[in-house]
Amino acid sequence: MTPGFRIAFALLLLPACASSFVITSPLKGINRSGYAVLSERSNNSQGDNECSTGSRRDLLAAAGGLAVGLCVNVMAANADDDESFASIAARASEMTKQVEGKEVSAESVARDKDSKYYDSSTVYDFTVPAEGQDILFGDLIHQERFEVASEGQETKKSVKVKAILVVNMKQDDPIARKDIAEFISLAAKYGRKGEFAVVMSPTDQGYFEADTSQLVRLKLASEYGYGINPATTVTDKMNLLGSGCHPFWRYLEGQCRTPSGLGRIEGNFEKFLVDGTTGRPVRRYPRKYMPFDIKDDIEALLAGKPLPPAGANWKEQWRESEKDSEKDVYRFQKGLNVFDQ
Repeated sequence: MTPGFRIAFALLLLPACASSFVITSPLKGINRSGYAVLSERSNNSQGDNECSTGSRRDLLAAAGGLAVGLCVNVMAANADDDESFASIAARASEMTKQVEGKEVSAESVARDKDSKYYDSSTVYDFTVPAEGQDILFGDLIHQERFEVASEGQETKKSVKVKAILVVNMKQDDPIARKDIAEFISLAAKYGRKGEFAVVMSPTDQGYFEADTSQLVRLKLASEYGYGINPATTVTDKMNLLGSGCHPFWRYLEGQCRTPSGLGRIEGNFEKFLVDGTTGRPVRRYPRKYMPFDIKDDIEALLAGKPLPPAGANWKEQWRESEKDSEKDVYRFQKGLNVFDQ
């Protein structure tokens, strides 16, 4: 019996018990003279009335005891239910804290030297293919290092490009129309002094890309104007997954994982924000996370400040990305497209 039904039954039973008491009590309210006359007229009926009254009293006592017991049972059940609900709520809260803790550690693995995934390398230790040649990543983004004097007359090392956004792209993906336009806008706003750079990498893996690296570069320039601004660059095609994964991308994926701890790319237009000063990735964004939503993180790196908490839709977009990795046409999946070569 559910707690709600027990309460309703108890409430219905109490009036019934009260009415039983009202029915039996008038026998006690008859005056002595009337009762004497009644006794004189029928002496035999007196014994019957006493028996009937006793039966009613026994019934009333039993009903009252039942009602009291039922009420006690209801209160005890409610207390148990409240305790059970509190226990479940406490466990749910504890599980949420554990999950959030895992997500934070997964995102900050690049800064956690105790993590098993930690690699002391930086993006400047790698070369990437561009226009048929292997070029140091720092040269690709026109990175410059210099020393600046602080207030205490001490020199401090600094760099020209302070924030770098690295993206894997597919020109035929519908998201390209929105993302590439926003990349260009971000580069125009934050890359005027050369402090911000966007690097896109096409690939043969994932959804089919028929164009060569050179043709991809030409189409990006003619259709979007991408590459006209020195802050926007594009590499040649690189493998992102499998045993043939390019070392540069293997480093990014291993050092900046998804909130669930996954390293490998799951879809086009996953974005990696790299701190230009340290050369290490600091945050990763899912496929459908819009570039304009990254501007607060970019501004933090440009100002030399820690990243703010991820946007409200950051985790939600990662959850959507996990679903898309199983059914989306543009997902990376072995057996459906070029995966391991």
